[in-house]
Amino acid sequence: MPLAGFLAPRLIMNFSRFLTRDDSVSKDKSATRDQGEGRDTAHIAALTGVRALAALWVVLFHAWIVAGKPKATLPLLITQVDLTPIFAFGWLGVDLFFVLSGFLLTRQAWTKVARGTASGWLPSQFGETYLSFLKRRVLRVYPAYFATISILLVFAALHIYRSPPEKMDLLLHLVMFHNLVERYFVTINDVFWSIPFEWQFYLVFPLLFVALRRTNLIAFYIVAAVLALGTRVWVIIHSDGYMQMHLPIRLDAFVAGMCAATFAEHHRLQRWPALIAFTLGLGGLLGTSWIYSAYPSPVTISMPIALTRPLWVQASICLFLLGLSAEPHPGVRLFSNRLVVWLGLISYSIYLVHVPVLLSLLQLDAYSPRGTGLTFSLGRVLVTAMPAVIATSAVLYYLIERPFQTRRKRGSGQPGSPVGWSPRNPFVILTLWALAQLAFLVAVS
Repeated sequence: MPLAGFLAPRLIMNFSRFLTRDDSVSKDKSATRDQGEGRDTAHIAALTGVRALAALWVVLFHAWIVAGKPKATLPLLITQVDLTPIFAFGWLGVDLFFVLSGFLLTRQAWTKVARGTASGWLPSQFGETYLSFLKRRVLRVYPAYFATISILLVFAALHIYRSPPEKMDLLLHLVMFHNLVERYFVTINDVFWSIPFEWQFYLVFPLLFVALRRTNLIAFYIVAAVLALGTRVWVIIHSDGYMQMHLPIRLDAFVAGMCAATFAEHHRLQRWPALIAFTLGLGGLLGTSWIYSAYPSPVTISMPIALTRPLWVQASICLFLLGLSAEPHPGVRLFSNRLVVWLGLISYSIYLVHVPVLLSLLQLDAYSPRGTGLTFSLGRVLVTAMPAVIATSAVLYYLIERPFQTRRKRGSGQPGSPVGWSPRNPFVILTLWALAQLAFLVAVS
């Protein structure tokens, strides 16, 4: 109760400030600085809003699975529209995250290069040192990730949620390389399979950006696409699903975002072409659900059209993002409104926590007087789980994500910033946090 009494006023105050702002565009400093200083705020906010679409689409997908994969229809005038493909293809939200990640990081890199203040070979080509880039990425992805792991470790020790992982499993999770061992990539949390893709892309991104600057955009993408296609063909021929857990098979998605951002950097679309690109891109992305729903998964060599899906998806997402990063139009306003941007700010937390929340609610229902723990209507799952997911994610964002990002910005070369082994140094905190998680696992094993 004391903890709840402490947290509730802070959360209510933060949310009330958000609702009472006069501007129609979020001006959260962490979002603005993280996605490229000097950019138009509306476009930055709209790209943050895209994260909300990606995260919530994945939530819809898993909610649909928990509900037993029912048919979902929407009454419309004298007919009914089958929305089942939208739910069944909700995993496309992950593809959207990947392309968006390449897009945002490349925009930021071009902004830093344009300043021309860095010295040295890589900093002059990339805009900053490799270490400073990784530090920002660590403080962006690790805190909320560690918090989720910590909570799930406690739940596992109490036999509330799964079993405690092996020590090597936890160690590899803590460094985001759990995809190196096949049996580890979905042990702690089902959505953690995608985390190594992001982190390992960060590790090679500076060199990819330098290569991008020296290469034709089309040739650069073709190399990544051929690498990804070759990996997919290997998976199909050898039925080796484990290969799908490594970066090469998804590298084309990140590179597609990099190419789109570079195009946007040098060719700013006017209002109407931007609106057309936005409409075609969003329509193509959502239309993927119906266009490809007739093809089973996994695909086979005898279905070449199914192998075109990544290209279709990436082209749609790139058009969508190009439309949002050009001159303002109604699409920009749609994704830059306060609520969508706020959901985008907490989208990483939404992605991290939604599966444990869904499965925990499923388990709680099994112990309720009327609960069976077996069947749910889709509407019931959404009405029950969505508020819980958003509330949990908001807590994680305001108590963990945002403080670490704020501390990173305050400590960027300013006098008196925490350095070395200061207990206020966020990297020291993360290191001790990782060791504490390992020690906890040893103690409960």
